[in-house]
Order: sequence, then C-alpha cells, then structure tokens
Amino acid sequence: MIDMSDIIKKLGAIVLAICYFPNPGMAQEATFSVIPEYPKEGDTIQLVYDIRSTPWKDATSVSANLTGYQDFQWVYDDLVFEKTDSAWVASYVVPDKMSLINLTFQADTVRDQGGEMTYSYLISGDGGRQVPGAKLGWGMLRTPHIVRGVPYVVDTAAYKTDAVLLMWVKYELQDYPQNRFKVLYAAASALKHMGTTEALGKLNTELAALDGMPDIGEDELVQVLQVYQDVLQDSAKASLVEARIRNEYPTGQYVTDQQRLADFKLVREAKTQAECARAAMDFVDKYPYTEKDRLFNEKHRISHIDAYWIIAVHTSMERDLDAFEHYVSKAEPYMALANIAYRAIYVPFEAQQLMDAAEILPYARVVMDRLNYYKDNFEREEYAQLYYSNAALFAKILVQNKLYDEAFVYAAAAQDKTEYQDADVNDTYVRVLEGQGKARELQTALEKSYALNQSSAYMLDLMKARYVTAHGSEAGYTAYLQGLKDATKSAELKEKVRQALINEAFAGFELYDQHGNLVRSADLKGKIIVLDYWASWCAPCKAAFPGMKLAVERFQDDENVLFFFIDTQERKDMKAYVTKYMEENNYPFTVLLDTDSKASKAAGVSAIPHKMVIGPDGRLRFSEVGYMGSASELADEISEMVRLLKAEE
Repeated sequence: MIDMSDIIKKLGAIVLAICYFPNPGMAQEATFSVIPEYPKEGDTIQLVYDIRSTPWKDATSVSANLTGYQDFQWVYDDLVFEKTDSAWVASYVVPDKMSLINLTFQADTVRDQGGEMTYSYLISGDGGRQVPGAKLGWGMLRTPHIVRGVPYVVDTAAYKTDAVLLMWVKYELQDYPQNRFKVLYAAASALKHMGTTEALGKLNTELAALDGMPDIGEDELVQVLQVYQDVLQDSAKASLVEARIRNEYPTGQYVTDQQRLADFKLVREAKTQAECARAAMDFVDKYPYTEKDRLFNEKHRISHIDAYWIIAVHTSMERDLDAFEHYVSKAEPYMALANIAYRAIYVPFEAQQLMDAAEILPYARVVMDRLNYYKDNFEREEYAQLYYSNAALFAKILVQNKLYDEAFVYAAAAQDKTEYQDADVNDTYVRVLEGQGKARELQTALEKSYALNQSSAYMLDLMKARYVTAHGSEAGYTAYLQGLKDATKSAELKEKVRQALINEAFAGFELYDQHGNLVRSADLKGKIIVLDYWASWCAPCKAAFPGMKLAVERFQDDENVLFFFIDTQERKDMKAYVTKYMEENNYPFTVLLDTDSKASKAAGVSAIPHKMVIGPDGRLRFSEVGYMGSASELADEISEMVRLLKAEE
C-alpha cells in the first residue's frame, strides 16, 4: 500500500495545526447533539437541534437531509423533526455498517450546514473503535472538491486540503490495515491533487505493485481500475486492468455490471417505440431491481424507473393489458409507479384524452393495486404519499364508470389530505357522494368547498339546482352564497389582485377569430379586455376554461368588458379544431388564431396558460401565468381585476 508516512512527517506541524479529531462534543454542541453521546450501530438515537440562540429561533418547521457513509458507500435519508419545549428532535436507527452521519438542516427558509465544524458524527462499534470507514468518510466528507463522487453537503468553510485527507486515510489504516484497497481511491485522489513529482511517483509505483499482485481479488482490481479511469485518466493502463478482471472473473460483479449497462444502452438507443419497449422488457426480465445495484445504476444512469414507464406506456397504447399487468404488477422501485401513473394513466386519460374512463379503468386498477401493495406492506411515508397523490385520479376514473362505492375509498383518501383546498378533488368527491345518494354529506361538501372558493363549475351548477329544488325558486340564492363565503379567503383574494396590479405598455394585436372576423386591439380602446393565451395541447389551459366561462357569463351583458381566447404555439392552422372544440364543450368564447405566435411573443407570452387584462387606455394592467385548479376562484379573480379597473375610471 502507499507509504504516506514520510509525506505526513514532512507536513508535520502544519497538518496537525489545521485538523483535529471530531469527537461528538465538537460538532457545534450549542445547536446540535446526539443522544446517546457515543452512538453505535443498531442504536435508536435522538438527534437534537437547538436553535434558541440562532437568528432562526422562531422557525415553524425543521427537517434535515442525512448523508451517511455506510459500508464505504454514500447513502441518504430525509428526517422530519418535531418541536419540544427546548429543541427540535428526531429519532434515527443507526443501520448496520453505518460509520458516519452528517446532517444538513432546513429551518423554514434557512439552510444550515453547520459551518466549519459541520453536523457530523462518527459511529462506534462494539469494541469502542469507530466503525470501519468512519475516519475515511470524515476525511472525504470535507474534500468533495478533491475526491470525485463525494456529496457536496458540508459548508465550504469546512473544506480541507489534500494533506488533511491523507492524514485521515492514515488514521483509517492505523485502525483497519485490511482496508488498504478501500482507501486507495481517496489516497490516489489526494496525491493526484497535490500534483508533485514525488506524490505522483509514489502513486504510480504503488499501483504497479498492486496490479502485479498474483492473489488480488475482483473488488481490489476494480479499485485499481477506478483509479486509472477516474483519477489518472490513463486509458491504456485501465484497459489492461479491465482485461484482467474479465479474464479472471468472467462471472463476477464487474462483468455483470458492465453487461447490465450495455443492455440498458439498448433501451436508450432504440430507434422506434416498439424496439424501445422490447429492450426495456428484456432488461427488467434479465435484471430485476435490487438495492445492491443502486449506486452503480445511478452513476451510469441505468434506470428501472424509466424501463417500467416505457413498458407501461407502450403496452397501454397497444391495448395489451396482459403485458401491462405482467410488468406493472411487479414494478420497482416504488417511484416507478409515479411515472407509470402519470405517463400511462393521467396523460392518456386527462391530458390528451386518448382513452376514455372505460378503456383506462383496467390499466388504472393494475397501478392502484401495486400502490396499495406498497402502502399496506411497508411503513414508509413516501409510499403512502404516492398512494394519496394518485387517489383523486383513480377516484375520477371510477366515478366516470359509475363505480361510486369503490371510488369513495379513493376520493375520501384524497379529501383527507387536501381538506377541501383542491377544487379538482372536491369535484370528484362531490360526484361520488351524489352517485351514492348521500344527500347530507353532499350538501356539506358543496358548502365547505364554496366557503374556501374551491368549487368547479359543475359543483356551482349543482348547488344552484339543489337550492332551487329545496326552496322552489332562486330567491335568496345570492344571499345564501354570500353567507357561505369565508371572509378571510375573500379578503386574501382581493389583496392578491391588488398586489398584482401593474401598468405597462402592451404590444397590441391584429388577429382573425374562428369565424373569420379581424379583431384589432387598437379598435378596442375604452374597453377592458381579458385575454387568455392557450393551446390545443395544453391540459392546464383547457382545465381553466370552465372557470373562464363563469367569468365570461358574469360580464356577458357588459359591453365594456370583452374576453378573447388567443390560440397560440400551435404547429398548424387550428381553425377547424377550435371551432369544433368550442361547440362540443359549449364554450361561448371568441377565439383569436395566433397561428405564427408572433402576437403572443410580442406580448411577452412564453409559458401558458397566460392571462392578461388590458385597461381602457390600452395598457397592460394584469399578467398571470398558470392555473391553480379552482373554477370559482378563477372567476372571482378575473371579476376582482375588472372591478379594480372600473373603480379607476
């Protein structure tokens, strides 16, 4: 192994003056501590973050990103802290072979990396010594600028030199001389970073000696190979070492990893969708997901997540339910299901409307069954979150198939998480209750949604119809609605609109509508103009139309308020499509066709949906991108914009 003793001796007092051994009490004890003070593998420890003396002492939430060095590999976890009388606390079970942990805290908007001292702890083993890798990890943690692949998680104030890294390599070897190959990459990185003739000479001499060992194992040869490839970038010597590995260990981990990489490249390089899906199927059949391959896969961008969503999209589009079920029912890791649910269910059903509810239902059931498997069998919050984030989508599909009792399970789960703050969830939940004939629960849901201004157009129509049925007429309906409104929410909306008020030049436009009429903005001076920039391919744009329809209807008798829906960012003339779409959906919209997108670009439009309000003087007074999902809130927002401009006249 590399003899670093003479290098360390020459550095002598300089090195000793700039490094120290980090016992637990030195890791910013005033703000961070661990109970017990000397944690061991398998311990359930308390991580205590005391911020009473910090500028962010009034933080309302605290979380942390945990970076660990476990069995000579970097691992990650997220922790949520709970507030006690004196500090924020989280529990953590120290896994087997975990040698070092480091925390980066997030307190509201403040990110705290611990400064020069860091929030790091070295883990002890049963004999009292640090776990193998602890001292090596501590050296590398503070030299990510030297050792490739080390995470950048500590403050730059904590960074150390190549000499300090070598010292911690030496300390590791003093405790565990058998780890000479484990420290090779870090030691080589430090010596290469030094760049002196002496340092590089020692490195090359040692590598030659190691490579010449007759009984060297596969793992050790791979360590030598990585130094030649990544540190020295010596392709000729790397090729010789690789050939030796393949010759001596033809069925070993290295050859297996390289073959897995080659097989996944076939997925990336496929020329057609069918070829891509076939390659993905072959890949997951040959290489089932396993956690032990994760680090290699991540480094080389091998993704089971990508393979599974590619398979799911292709088989669903081909209406091959058997193949879809065969693969999706065993999809892992669990995050593959997030991509599958979005790409194979949401996009064809909601965004592009390529499959109706009856067609998509059997595919949705497969995905939800797999989500339920993770939620019911593993106690990890992210599994439950993935389930809840898709529950509303599956409820909507079931509702449209009139399977109301089954839909209720998912709709209620989604509602528990959103608490009436999501208009789309509210709409689905209301339709479920209506289908089940639960009149009292239905009325409560309608009123709660309206109070928070999170109602769909369907819900508003239903509320009115139910009121008329109950009272025999519309008399008193407006007062009834006003009584439901949350005054705080209304005030917040008005303040939001007031804050959004601007006064800028507007480029203007001359565009034809879907009926062939030329519309010039210059001819509309003296009127308030509401513009909605959208496109046929934009799902959020279309989702906002019911709310915009409510707004249009509110001002349909006001000749001084006009609405135009500008179709932009299209690849071809959309006149026929626009005319048909508006008629089929009963939207009384005047659509202007910005076929070449020049008018939109001149107005500063890029992302859509984008709504603008032009004042009577022709100047831009409001400009807002996106749609938050509530038809009633959108209509109220547009109405408040118009009200403010009218008040200025």
